[in-house]
Parts: sequence; C-alpha cells; structure tokens
Amino acid sequence: MKKPTKNSFFCLSALLIALGMLSPSLSRAQSHLQILFDKQQSQVFGSENLITLHRGFYLAEDRYIPNKLFRETNFIRKTAGFGYRMVKLLLLDAQITHLVALSQHEVFGHGARFREMDYTKNSFNMNLYWPFGDGSGFANYGTRKVGNKTTAQEYLAINIGGVDGEMLMANNLGAQILLSDTLHYQQGLLYLFSQNNLMLYLWYTRFTPTHKLKAGNDMMNFIRSIAGPFLYSHPIDNTYELHKLSLQSLITFANPLQIYSAFSIIYTYGVKGQSKMNKIPMIRMGKVRYLPMLGYALTPFGSQFHFVNYFRFKRMLLSADVAIGDNTFKNFYTLSLKGYNLIENRYIALNAHLDFWNQPVLELDDYNKPTGGNALGGAIKADIMIRPFKLPNKLGLYVETGYKTKGYLRGETLAASFILRYGISLHL
Repeated sequence: MKKPTKNSFFCLSALLIALGMLSPSLSRAQSHLQILFDKQQSQVFGSENLITLHRGFYLAEDRYIPNKLFRETNFIRKTAGFGYRMVKLLLLDAQITHLVALSQHEVFGHGARFREMDYTKNSFNMNLYWPFGDGSGFANYGTRKVGNKTTAQEYLAINIGGVDGEMLMANNLGAQILLSDTLHYQQGLLYLFSQNNLMLYLWYTRFTPTHKLKAGNDMMNFIRSIAGPFLYSHPIDNTYELHKLSLQSLITFANPLQIYSAFSIIYTYGVKGQSKMNKIPMIRMGKVRYLPMLGYALTPFGSQFHFVNYFRFKRMLLSADVAIGDNTFKNFYTLSLKGYNLIENRYIALNAHLDFWNQPVLELDDYNKPTGGNALGGAIKADIMIRPFKLPNKLGLYVETGYKTKGYLRGETLAASFILRYGISLHL
C-alpha cells in the first residue's frame, strides 16, 4: 500500500521546510506552528502540517523574491508595481495556496473519513488553478473489509469531509492570525480559500446545469442523502435544496477576518508592496480586545450556524463558538470553548479545548434508518508545548491529548475515541 510512503514524504517535507524557518531572518512573526503526527492522519493532522508547510513556502518566498522590483515614486511606477505583484499572486502565490487548501479538502478532508472507516488504497487527484488548470480535485475511496458497510450518517460525514477539513483549516489559521496580531497576505489568501469553500461550492452547484455536474459533487450528494425519505422524517415542504442552502451560506460574509484578509491582499500587498499588516482591528473593552463573527457549516444532521467570539488579553486568546442547527430535520447545538496560551512562559505553553453538544444519536453499526433521539456528548483536549532549549524560536515538543464521546465533532472521529497527537512545536 503506497499511502504511508506518500504521507511520510509529506511529513518529512513539512519538517525540512519548517526547520528552514529557524534562521533569524525567517523567524520574526510570533505564532504557534506544529508539525504533528497522529494514527488516523486526521483533518487536524492535515490542517496543522499544511499550515506549517504553507508558512515555510511564503517565508522563503519573502526572503528570495522581492515584492518591489524598483522604487515606486510616481503613478506609472506604482501601477507597474501593482501589476507585477498581481501577476506574481496569480502565477505563484495563488497556485501554491490553492494546492494547500485542495490537499486539505481531498487528502485530509474526505481522505481522513476514508481512513477512519478503514478504506484502503484510496486515491486523490488535484489540479493547479487557472491559468494552468481548472483547479479541480477529487477523492476516490478504495476497498473496505468484507462485511463492513457504511451507514447513512457515515456517508454524510464523508460527503462533507472536504468542506469540513477546509473549515477546520480556516479556524486554525484565524486563531494563529489573532494570536500573532499580524496578517501576512498569503495567510489572508489561504483564509479566503478555505473559509469560502463551502459557500462557493454551493453557489457553483446551484448555477451549474444538472447535466454538467459530476457524479462526485459533494453538495448534490449531501442533499440527496440527507433529504431522502429513509434518514430523517420531515414534511415534504420542509427539506433541503440548493436554493435554501446557498442563501444560508451567505452569512459567512459577516466575518471581519474575511475583510482583513482581502485588505491585506489588495492594499497591504498589492498597493503598498508590503507582506503583512500589523495590529489586527478588534473591539476594545478595557484591557480586553474582542472580535465577533458569524459562520456556516454542514453536519450529518443538517446545516448549522455559528456565532464565534474571540477575546484577546495580553498574549492569551479565548474563543467561544455557539453553533445551532437550522432544525429542518432535527434540533441540535454545540458549544466549543478554546483557550490559547492559558499558561505561557519560557518552558511551557498550554492550550485547552472543551466541546459540549446535544445532537441526534449517530448510527455507526446499523445500516438502516437511525434509531432517532438526541444525546448529550462532549470532548476535552489539551495541547502542551514543552520547550527545554534556549533558542530564539522556542523549538520544543508538542503533545495533544484528550477524549471525546461518540458524536460528530469537526476534525475528530465519529466514534468515541482517545485523542493523541505528538510532534514538534515552533512557538515563534
């Protein structure tokens, strides 16, 4: 089976690029970076390693490829400089960033669910963005042990695995941006790609003629599966279709980080020729800075709205995400609490994550209709970064451990599971 070899190569590449960031000239930003490993090669595994890999690419690019070719002292020179940077953005930056986001979608979005459900010999295809390709990608599951079948809710988790993986990446990237209080334009580019993947996927599917849609279209497969008569009972006039979901997804525009990301690309980089903007705008409340945003997601139980609240105090960042289902089929909700740099000193850094939910019971064994009813569940995790060395970059060891009950939680397995991830931390 070739998959472990490819993933080992991916991890080694990420490690080498990250270690390349240890030189003083490449370690000015302050943020959390991890190169981590887990048995499942999960969505979290992909998100953290790909963000680190992406950081390595653009910091190396900052060092060797200038943002300005000449002094931009008048309108003509400024216009030419802007054009140069936009061409570079299209032909280089967007291509790399697109492949990073697409890898998360296919290999560590859908692929993580394949691996969770014991599919082997899975395959993935990814193409460059325009003008080098159509930017498409797909994931094909391989074979599963004889007798093992996929339940309806597991199939739904596979369908949304790609957009789930990219949303996880956007959330992790957003936390990094607010922790470092800086926004590199390529972080902004990756954030826009991953944050808007679901919305763009829905609107693309809505306005594409049915006969031109591919059989593997995740949005159509999700709607057909969840709105079918054998999964969740519902009135015939209260179900899902593309028009409804695409309109719901527009709530994602109520997100200040989207505006800041676009600003960093167009003005900070395009107009001024600088790589990053400093001091992310937040609402001041005494010594605390606050940033609210709205979000949207799909789950195995239906669509879900998010109200996310970030609070920054000194070097500490806290977030509270209240997620409520649209209740087309079932009532469900989730509360996610995260604390970054709860303990932070020369030798150790500690993050903590708590999740609580009330959601329909997942059926992972019976291949017929779910039994119905809701159940309470939750997860608790802690990230510990130990830094035993006296180094400017605070290189250290990383361990994430915890436990979740049976239930749907983005990035984690559906079944009850012990959580263990480990690797290298770069607290720059």
